[in-house]
Amino acid sequence: MSSQQQPKTRMPGHLLWLALALVVALGYLFQLGGDHIPRNGDELVYAHIARLTAESGHWLPLVSSYDFMRNTKPPLLFWQAMLAGGWGDHWTLLNLRLPSVVYIWATALMAGLLTWKIVRTGGNTAGAQPNHQATVMGAIAAIVFLSFFSTYRYGRPYLTSAPETFWLCGVFFALAWSPSQLLASRWKFPLVAGVAIGIGCLYKSFAMVAPVGLGLALCYQVLHARKAPWQVFRRGIVFDGFKVAAICAIALAVFGLWFAVDPLPGEVWREFVVGENAGKFKSSPGYLKQAFSGSGGILTILTGYFVNAGLLFPLSVGCVWTAWRSYRLRRGTAQTISDGEKVLWLWLLALALVFMLPDQRSARYLIPAMPAVAVLIALYWERIARIWFSLTLLFCLLGAMAMGLIAYGAVRATQDLGAYSPLFWLLLLLTAIACVFGFAKKEAARPMTAIAGFAVLFALAWTTAPFNGALGHFRPETIAKMKGQQISVPNNFNGQFERYQFLLPGAKIVAYDAPQPVDYTDAEVQVLFKTSRYALVARRAGQAPCAQCRIIDVRWDVRSRQDPKEGTWAAITSPETFWYAKEYLVERP
Repeated sequence: MSSQQQPKTRMPGHLLWLALALVVALGYLFQLGGDHIPRNGDELVYAHIARLTAESGHWLPLVSSYDFMRNTKPPLLFWQAMLAGGWGDHWTLLNLRLPSVVYIWATALMAGLLTWKIVRTGGNTAGAQPNHQATVMGAIAAIVFLSFFSTYRYGRPYLTSAPETFWLCGVFFALAWSPSQLLASRWKFPLVAGVAIGIGCLYKSFAMVAPVGLGLALCYQVLHARKAPWQVFRRGIVFDGFKVAAICAIALAVFGLWFAVDPLPGEVWREFVVGENAGKFKSSPGYLKQAFSGSGGILTILTGYFVNAGLLFPLSVGCVWTAWRSYRLRRGTAQTISDGEKVLWLWLLALALVFMLPDQRSARYLIPAMPAVAVLIALYWERIARIWFSLTLLFCLLGAMAMGLIAYGAVRATQDLGAYSPLFWLLLLLTAIACVFGFAKKEAARPMTAIAGFAVLFALAWTTAPFNGALGHFRPETIAKMKGQQISVPNNFNGQFERYQFLLPGAKIVAYDAPQPVDYTDAEVQVLFKTSRYALVARRAGQAPCAQCRIIDVRWDVRSRQDPKEGTWAAITSPETFWYAKEYLVERP
């Protein structure tokens, strides 16, 4: 018998990357039902409309307390919440947000599979197991997409970003999977694509037909006809144009079902079509002045994909730079990028061009193409220069330090040394070590970047975790006492008052305008008592809620929309008052 020991088996590298992608995806569930996850204030507007519509017992018309925020989005978004919340029987933030996370998971899976397909068929894999290399790149694409700040901020809350991204980007992912076959399809692909785009429009807006239609037209021109975009006088242009028009018409027909089934189609036209969409083309200072201004100008769109990447900003810039250099080196040679990759670039171009046109511009409008950005980063992963990974690791290191500062502010504010578990501080330490290790070791820069990006986002969720628990809630006996009682609550953004439906379920919520709730004066609080017996009053730590009132209960809150007069420096020097406040439930004496 041979005395030679058998080598220890290790998990293959491609399985480790798949496991990491799965862990990152499951990380999206952490604190999902909390009141303080990274989000946009519009979530509460949509939750308000969905709740009142559910209480009406009808699918349509949409119901709201305010006329100016009723038909703000098509009904599919609200129907989704009504079903997820059991028509009000299970009305929790967790239930409302779960469908968004499922959409994000599905989109990440699409990004991973498309990357695997392009790498596997592109002949760029090396070694005896090219399928394993393609699997690694697919896992990286999914991780990168889930590590974008825009994905994390707008993909988890109850918003439109996750569904519209899935349906609209899915059409181009299908094209990138099999460009020649689908572009040659006479009616099957146009029909399916039209329905998919229509569903996306029923989540967001009929206006999404414009960028998708332009993107499809570019694909038919560049990939099907093999012509430059400006060479429109060619054979087959009429038939290809007819297919694009048919896809757009089908999508608009699906969206038009809203008008067919809504009892008040005139209100839909006035509030949604004219107010919500056409209003974005009105500019008081003038179109050109607005277009080239610093805020809301076309630069917002030109840098939008990089901004949406968040901490991966340098990596996304490095991807574009590497792709441009590769293009310059290929000019005049027989080498070319795959048709699948071309589809992704055309989708990025079309979305950016269309959203330069309205007067109202935002990087959020480019979110439906962020999965394509993740795929492209994965495709160029090994060719992106180390400097871009080093800069990304620097961003992540600064992000980890910022999370530590915010958590330190929470400890100082609450005077609770046990507010965070040792695991939280260990996470920050390991993230910082990973960033430094990536700096020092050339071969570690890429894997450490993939790990650090999402680690900081996870730490961000963890910083608010104590305030999603007992510290941020009223006592159960207080909640029971307030059922059926009218309570005046502060509101500093459209629909922000809706959060109290989850904090004080069963209470009658009445909003009062308070752009800076912590600065609401005692005299103003006394005015509230003329119409309500109970009120919620926010104060900085150490400040009394009001001179003549009785405190029933108190909770800690994470502040939003700080006063610009406080300055960014206050976030560093006094994080305990910049980020946190106490909210008192008081009653008149």
